[in-house]
Parts: sequence; structure tokens; C-alpha cells
Amino acid sequence: MDGLLLALNLAVLLGALLQAASGIGFGVIAGPMILIALNDGSAIQVTSILSLLIAVVLLPSVLRHVERGILRRFLIGSLAGLPLGLAAFIWFPVAALKLLAGVSILLLFLMLLRGRASGFLAQPGAGLDHATGVVSGAMSVGLAMPGPVAAVRLAALTYPKEATRATILLLFVFSYSVAIAAQAAANGLSGETLRLSLGLVPATLVGIGLGALLSRRLSERWFHRVILAILLATAASLLLSASGASLG
Repeated sequence: MDGLLLALNLAVLLGALLQAASGIGFGVIAGPMILIALNDGSAIQVTSILSLLIAVVLLPSVLRHVERGILRRFLIGSLAGLPLGLAAFIWFPVAALKLLAGVSILLLFLMLLRGRASGFLAQPGAGLDHATGVVSGAMSVGLAMPGPVAAVRLAALTYPKEATRATILLLFVFSYSVAIAAQAAANGLSGETLRLSLGLVPATLVGIGLGALLSRRLSERWFHRVILAILLATAASLLLSASGASLG
């Protein structure tokens, strides 16, 4: 158990570092290790709690960079997406949710790779922003991953690094707060979930500090490359996890 706990703390530290630097990525690095430690749906709750902590700690330093117009449209869409995600969380197998999310993120990654400044994803309009919010809200409850689709939309519209990071973090504060409350109401919040979350707070805080330092050194070009890499890793992680669960 000591080896697992060490690996878990290291994964959480690296995940927090990545999320603090780019705005997304915690679930990709830390999520699988948390799932191994708990081996049930409460892993999504732990991931949500720690992701919320990261966003709350970082938000005061980035709040001035938030793009409030597009954030407002994301939030409106999220209100519609949250009930959909909760229904999926209750009724559908986790493997099915991962498969659908993995395919969706992979398609978005491929579209974004073809050019952020052109194509469907880069079209301005409230409709696409609201749709992004719906998917983000659903994924926040179903998989504790509201960030990837929002990151794709912001990158396609060529928002700068600080605006992208700040807008996603504020979206997280809303999404994860509601998601944790909805999951707790539906399935409860166990003492083991709370104890593990509390025990991982120190590693999370260290990762936040290191990620904040890294963010200052990332150029705009490298920031977008990191976002693309995280999206690809997220899609691969979800698809592999879904296929493994199906085979098992």
C-alpha cells in the first residue's frame, strides 16, 4: 500500500502541475491512479474535489484575464449539460461514457490540428459557445472532465494563453462545485473519498506551485502545443480505459 500511496501522490503532483500550467490535464495524469486506488465511481469524486481545489487556489491570480463573454455562454450551456451528465453517470456504464468522450475529444483534436484559425470550430457565434458548455457540463458530472472541450473551443478561436487558462479555471469552479454536489446527492460521499482527498491535498498544493511557475515560462506557441498534447493524451487514455473495461 505504501508503494501505491507514493505513486498516487506523485501522479497527483504531476497532474496538478500540468493543470496549473495549462488549465487542463489533471484527470489524464492523476485520474487513472485514483481509479486504481479506489476501484469504483468514487474516483471521479476525488478527481473532482482536487480539481476544484486547484481552480480555487489559482483563480485569484488569474481572474483579471477571464474572458467573461464566452465564459457566460459556457456557463449557460453547462446548466443544460449538467443534468444530462448526471443521468449518464447514474444509468450508463463508465466504460461507455469513456468511449463516447474519447471518440469526441479525438475528433475535436483532429479538427483543431488542421488549423485553429479556420474551420467549423473557429466560427464565432453564441450557438457554438453554448453547445461547448452543454458538453462541458455533461462531462464534468459524468467523467470529471469539463476542460477538454472548452480548451478546444478557446484554442480554435485563438484566445491567448492567460485568457484560456483563466477562463477554464473559473469554469471549473462552477462545474466541479455543481458536479460534486450532484454526485453526492445521487450516490453519497463516503468517508474514504473524503479521507483520500484530504490526504492528497499536500501533493496537490506542491503541484499547483510548480505549475504556476512553469506557466510563466511557457510561450504562446508552446502553450498551444501542450494543450494539443493533453487533448491527444486525454482521448487515448479514455479509449484505452474503455476498451480495457470492455475486455475485462
